[in-house]
Amino acid sequence: MRNKLLASTLFLAALSPFTAVMAQTADPAVLTPERVFANPSLAGPVARGVSLSPDGELVAFLRSREDDVDVLDLWAAPTGDGEPFKLIDARALVPDAGELSEAEKARRERMRISQRGVVEYSWDQQGRYILAPLEGDIFLAEREGGAVRRLTETPADEIDAKVSPRGNFVSFVRDQDLVVLDLNGNRETAVTTDGEGLITWATAEFIAQEEMDRDTGYWWSPDERHIALQRTDESTVDIIPRLDITGGGASVIEQRYPRAGRPNAVVELYVHDRETGQRTKVDLGANADIYLARVDWSADGRTLYVQRQSRDQKTLDLLSVDPATGASRVILTRTSDAWVPLTNDFKPLDDGNFIWSSEETGWRHLYLYSRDGRRIRAITSGDWPVKGLNGVNQRTGEVFFTASMRDGRELPIEQQLFRASLRRTMTPVAVTPGGGWWGASMNRTGTAFVGNYTDLNTPTQSGLYRADGTFVRWIEENRLDADHPIYPYVSRRGEVTFGTLESHGETLVWQMTTPPGFDPTKQYPVVMQVYGGPSGGGVRRGWQGATNQLLTEAGYIVSGSTIAARETGRRRSNRPFI
Repeated sequence: MRNKLLASTLFLAALSPFTAVMAQTADPAVLTPERVFANPSLAGPVARGVSLSPDGELVAFLRSREDDVDVLDLWAAPTGDGEPFKLIDARALVPDAGELSEAEKARRERMRISQRGVVEYSWDQQGRYILAPLEGDIFLAEREGGAVRRLTETPADEIDAKVSPRGNFVSFVRDQDLVVLDLNGNRETAVTTDGEGLITWATAEFIAQEEMDRDTGYWWSPDERHIALQRTDESTVDIIPRLDITGGGASVIEQRYPRAGRPNAVVELYVHDRETGQRTKVDLGANADIYLARVDWSADGRTLYVQRQSRDQKTLDLLSVDPATGASRVILTRTSDAWVPLTNDFKPLDDGNFIWSSEETGWRHLYLYSRDGRRIRAITSGDWPVKGLNGVNQRTGEVFFTASMRDGRELPIEQQLFRASLRRTMTPVAVTPGGGWWGASMNRTGTAFVGNYTDLNTPTQSGLYRADGTFVRWIEENRLDADHPIYPYVSRRGEVTFGTLESHGETLVWQMTTPPGFDPTKQYPVVMQVYGGPSGGGVRRGWQGATNQLLTEAGYIVSGSTIAARETGRRRSNRPFI
């Protein structure tokens, strides 16, 4: 588990020789720790968790309150004319936020959520509702008219809430059991009732949350008849004393922690038939010591696709499951002598085919498969990796993905959105321009996307774009002008330079930010910011955060590096943890 407190402690220790001098300065342009953690946020009006409604006509996003940067409200903006408006005011609905349950605290920590208020939300696939868990209860916002109603008000936390695909039900986990609420009659039905102690239903286990980037433990079928859900038994997991360090002190907690080489939690997968109430166990194979990596439904709901990973992570099987019987068969297998990476690139299509990525060539690329796992064609190819599948327009056959590439070569400090084709292997076409770092969230039909952009001189901006990259409107322009919170301190921002060096056969891209008044003939202390895992390099041509500026104000050079080499098993989004 990543020790964020240790990182914060080292950061403050690095500042300590200089903070007293900085605090006494009369120059208002000198950034201080007090201002970094005050309101309003120095990041400006940044839209978080931006998503388009299924029809592409409304954009929803999270925004920090001006009076408290640690509380998020839910906002919305029409994609045509009209200004953004607040859809859910967290403090108006829940003025006094109570204590979250330990399970929800742990879940949020593993999702790297540190704020309160509306921290997540979801659309139904019809675009009629937005569901927002808020401080342990659930609220439903109706798109037409904007009415917000409270669905639950209980002492327990309702977590991992979802709107069913057709918008008829809301589901959530309460006290380790899965519950379904019928929106038409406001009637609750308990899908499971024996979740207690070391048995948990419909919740991702520790390994899945912390290491495998899977934060849910249940999945609705497109027709709303079936729910695939996992059952977790932690009785086999060792109890380990863990030091829990907070701002108020430290305490020792006895935690069931799956150490490498010791027993993991036992995870099983079931399919619940909502109409009959029958629960069917899925055949995950004779070996129970495996990881349930990913679960997806086919577009018609007739097939459940399960990604099963071996304990040593060198084998990843794709299972095709009959939801009526639980019978399964392996239709695809990925292997590696190092480990097979997990992605979120699996995409079922309406015609029964599906898209999935593979690193079998040494580079992560997208491939089209038939329902039975037969490869039809490569969608992308070349000496560069796909970063992620962003969307598909099934009518036009366009496939959208992000990559760090320019002129056919890898450029790891920049990222753009590209377009390829389902129907043929082609040279990808850049949808967004180069020069910075782009993230994109597309609507379900692949006709529009929300683009988040930043470069060295541009704080993160969010805009709405058509699929061809045509700008439609700002969601949060976050213009760096005299009214921006960071503007008084911009004149003392350090200069950022990039370069490369060779180390043990790898090309490393480095980044260096120098202090104000930097003199290249002098020696300076250096803070090297690096994440020691096999991915997640922090070197990018993007806006530098306020913490970097605090360090440069304190007289440090701030540096970092990332690998610019073949995307093999040594680099991936989840590291080995057997």
